[in-house]
Formats: sequence, structure tokens, C-alpha cells
Amino acid sequence: MLTVAGRDLKLTRDPTRSYEPLDQADLTRLGRTADAELDEFFARNPRLAGWRGRVRFIALAQGGAEHYLRSQRGIWDLDIIICFAYDPTLPRLFRRNPTRWDWGPSKFGRCPYDDPSYTGRAVDVMLWVIPDRPDPIEGLREWLSERVAKKPNAIRTPDLAYEPVVLIRPEPGRVVWDPPDVPPPRIKTAGHPATLRRAPA
Repeated sequence: MLTVAGRDLKLTRDPTRSYEPLDQADLTRLGRTADAELDEFFARNPRLAGWRGRVRFIALAQGGAEHYLRSQRGIWDLDIIICFAYDPTLPRLFRRNPTRWDWGPSKFGRCPYDDPSYTGRAVDVMLWVIPDRPDPIEGLREWLSERVAKKPNAIRTPDLAYEPVVLIRPEPGRVVWDPPDVPPPRIKTAGHPATLRRAPA
């Protein structure tokens, strides 16, 4: 069951999704994918190297995090967020579109709508800047709360702040955000474009 606006909804299984559970080994591997993304990003952007020491969290977000917690939503793709603490003295770290990685053959299968270059589920990695607070988790929660305030309708304006956030690093598996009334998954008919990036084993 999924609770939306105080009502329990029975989810129909989507054959394009994987309903295999995510476990600690999967979180560890997602952490290696985040490391590969950071290596690639800073190699391309040496002038932003000062941001590397500002990483506060690597986390699983959106539908994958919801599935990790309750094993009901199913996995369309896996979304990683890398959160940096804001530093006004550094060059601006621009928000950018997700970088796409191929998880490769696994228990999760692959989405049939994705480009044929994928051999497994897509992994989207996003870089975000959060407020710099003495307790980094409070900075993350403040950032997520601000996103909810800007987009108060979860159905009309979907946002990652309406879904859980589960730490990959530090404290793998720690749930730091679990909002009520998580919206049901959207029906999708288009997959991910081609990628050459392969997630580390």
C-alpha cells in the first residue's frame, strides 16, 4: 500500500520496473558510482576542484529511495544526489542535468524504454548545493523543506523533496528524509537517452 493524502492506494505492478529489494551491497556500489562521477566531473572542471572537499552527503533519492524503504514502488531507475555545502568563496557550482550511468546486468534487469546502449538500469547522478550548517543533516533538511515550499503541489510539480532520501555515505542506509504522502509513481513511456558510462562493479 502507498498512502497519498491520507488514503491507502494499492499499487499495480508495472512490468517495466524491477521489484527486487535494494540492499546494503547495492548502496555500496552506488557509492562507487558517485565516486566515479566525482572523478570525471573534477577532471573536466579543474577550476572547481575546491568543491571536492565540500561534499557532505551521497544519497539515494526519489523512487529508488522509496523502494529501498518499502519495496513496493518498483525501480524505474536509480537516482543519486551528491550534496555539497555552500561556500561563497568558491566559483559557482552550476546545477546541471543528471549524468547517466548504466548499472549493467543485475537482478534489477533493464527498462525496456531505455536506449539500447543500456545493459541494465539507468543510474542518474545529480550534484546539488545545500546550506552550510554545523549539522549537515539540518542543512539537507532545510534545503528539502525550501523545495517543498516552492512547489507545494506534489502531483502538478513533482520534486525529489516529496520522496525519501537515504544516505549512501556516511551512515549507509540511514533515512534522513521521509515525507508523508509520497506521490504514486508516474506512468512513463520514454526512457533514458544513450550513455557510454558504466557503473563500477
